[in-house]
Formats: sequence, C-alpha cells, structure tokens
Amino acid sequence: MSDFKHKNNFLARWLEGEVSEEERKRFEASKDYLAFKDILNATERFERPVFDVESNLTAQKEFNKTYNAKKPKVVQLKLFLSAAAAVVLILIGLRIFIPQSTTIRTEVSQIKTLTLPDNSQVTLNAGSSIEYVPKDFLTKRKLTLKGQAFFKVAKGSTFIVKTKNGDISVLGTQFDVNAREYRLEVHCFEGRVQVDNDKESVIIEGGKAVRSGRSKKMLQFEIQDQEPTWLNGISTFKEVPLKQVINELERQFGITIQSGDIDTERMFTGFFENKDLNSAIKTCFEPMNINCIFINSKKIKLVNK
Repeated sequence: MSDFKHKNNFLARWLEGEVSEEERKRFEASKDYLAFKDILNATERFERPVFDVESNLTAQKEFNKTYNAKKPKVVQLKLFLSAAAAVVLILIGLRIFIPQSTTIRTEVSQIKTLTLPDNSQVTLNAGSSIEYVPKDFLTKRKLTLKGQAFFKVAKGSTFIVKTKNGDISVLGTQFDVNAREYRLEVHCFEGRVQVDNDKESVIIEGGKAVRSGRSKKMLQFEIQDQEPTWLNGISTFKEVPLKQVINELERQFGITIQSGDIDTERMFTGFFENKDLNSAIKTCFEPMNINCIFINSKKIKLVNK
C-alpha cells in the first residue's frame, strides 16, 4: 500500500475521483487496493452524525441571550435584597433611638382638654392639633401646635410652643395661641410670655396680647378677659379680616360658606356663640350688610345686600 500512499497524495486524489483512468486501473489491480477496500467498506458502515449549522447557531444565540439576561438579574436581586435589609435595620434603629411622638387632634365642632406629662393643661379649639414626645417631655417641655389652644403651664423649665408662624416660650403661665394660615396671635393671661418669629422677639405679660400677619410685624394690644372666651363657647374677634371669621364659623359648625364676590378682607370686630348657627350667622353678617342664603343645612352662600 506504500507504493500508492505517499505518491502525490494518491489516495486522497483517488477518493475525490481526480486520478487518471490508467492510474485507477493500475491501483485497483494491485494488492494495496484490496486492503484499502476493506478499510473503506468498514468506515461506510458508521452513521455520520447530522450537524445542522443554522439550527445550532440559533440555539447558541438563544442560550447566550438567556444566560446574559439571567445573570444581571441575580446580581440585581441580591443588591435589592441587601438594600432592603439595610433599610429595615435603619428603620428599626430609628424606632429604637428616636423617641416616638404623640399627636392629639380635634375635629370640627370639637373642643378637647388634656393633661401633659408635666401636669400642664392644654385645651384645643376646633380643627387644631398638638404634637409632642411623651418620653422626653419632662426634660424638654416642647410641643408643636397647629390651630388654636389654651395653655395652663405648670411651673418648671422653659415651656415652648412651636408654630409655623413663630415660637412661644414661658416658664409657668396661662396663655392662648392661635396659629392658622399666616397669622399668629398670643394672649397672655398670667405670668410672662416670649413670642419669636423670623423678624421680631417680644415679651408680653398678663393682660397683654400680640399678633402678627404676613409682614411678621408684631402688634401688641390689651385684653380684659381672664381666659379665652372660646372655652365658654364664644368666638371673639378684634379687628380681624372677615375671612378669619368665616373660617372659624366653618370649623365650629362643620359647614361650608361660599363667599362669592364678598370682600373677605374687610375688618371685623365682634363675636358669635358656637352653639347656635342661625344666631351666629346673624351676629356676624347683618352688621356688614351681607345676606346669607342656605343652599342646604351644611352650605351657605353670602351675597351683598
């Protein structure tokens, strides 16, 4: 077989049919041909595996896409779980180390009196709230007020009432704070009270009051009452915009008042009783030449006479 095996790659050329007719006849008449024929017949009995290039390439691409898509998701999920665990631990830590506050609220037509941890008393007018930290209150007598409240402060360290329009500081006294919208009004009935806002700091004594508006300028005036009149069911006003009176009527009676083209910036001085709506409406609007039309039991429309 060696005669044909190494001669110009004869076997490869013969398999491909590239030898001459003379070379083919001479090879098939030789002993080498018989030996090679047996090998060739044996190899032809093996099944050749079918390899589909297109389908295998497509399958490989799908595998790569799935693998690449899954891999970052696992990483992102791990990062998310780690972050979530960290947030939970932080929240638990905050709950443990940051004292929890208590909020007391009143709804419309409601007045509520409560005693603070230092034995100071607070009475909330309708639509008001206070927030404080019970755990720290004996050492840090501080609370936040929204709306109106009357305070009877027990003697002790400085007592601070914070509002969005200014802060009030006292040691032991009785005072009323009304902090709504942009207005702040403080009445001192006993002791001394310090009132601070962004522009001024004022100290008033019993029988005095102070108020500030949009300009933050504080105006002081005298009061005759020994306690807030609203504690006895009477809302009193001294030179305030009519809008303030309308808002108080809505809070005390749980109604809606449509002012229409009424000038709600007109000044009003007077009062109304918090138990009788018809009487309150008449007391407030008749002196100002305003008619009241009841649309229903909870809605009133104002019109000029």
